[in-house]
Amino acid sequence: MGQTLVLAGQTITPSVLNRIYGTADSIPHTVNNTSYAQVSSIYTIPASDPNSGTAYRIFTFGNGVWGTAEALQLSVGFADLEVGTAPTIAGAALASAALFDFEIWAKAICVTSGTSGTWITTFHGILTQSANAINPGTAADNSVSFSGCTHTAITQNTTVPNDFGIYAKWAGTTGTPELIAIGTIFEKVN
Repeated sequence: MGQTLVLAGQTITPSVLNRIYGTADSIPHTVNNTSYAQVSSIYTIPASDPNSGTAYRIFTFGNGVWGTAEALQLSVGFADLEVGTAPTIAGAALASAALFDFEIWAKAICVTSGTSGTWITTFHGILTQSANAINPGTAADNSVSFSGCTHTAITQNTTVPNDFGIYAKWAGTTGTPELIAIGTIFEKVN
């Protein structure tokens, strides 16, 4: 839409990237322990790329096996920190050993740029058991949605590269719970 095309072999600089772009991968990531681990691939927001109002988005999806009454906690990871509220899905939300599919979206918006830059983040998603017809409220047949966000802007330098991703951890490992992302999409959306 009126933007100059990037030519083959052209050096990519922040000024060239000052537009919508994206990338994707099918690198699997498994979360099966009680410490935060990456669910999505981790992408780096280039140094000096964000300006006030610049937004980035990560989408990841996959499947898993629910543990024996083990809760699952999810979070946005930004600049190697878990930020914002980290919703916990109760261990009783799905039946023990239930197979499930999931989708999770996370967004980061630059509020102010510079060495004292500020950001807000949000994320949401859904886990749906995949063995039976969906029947909300019944653990063996449930579907669970969740969301979280920063309640106030966080301070993070925009003149340096910043990693952005989605993380998760289990409350315990009884029943061998497992969350496996099979694909991730990263986008600069404006």
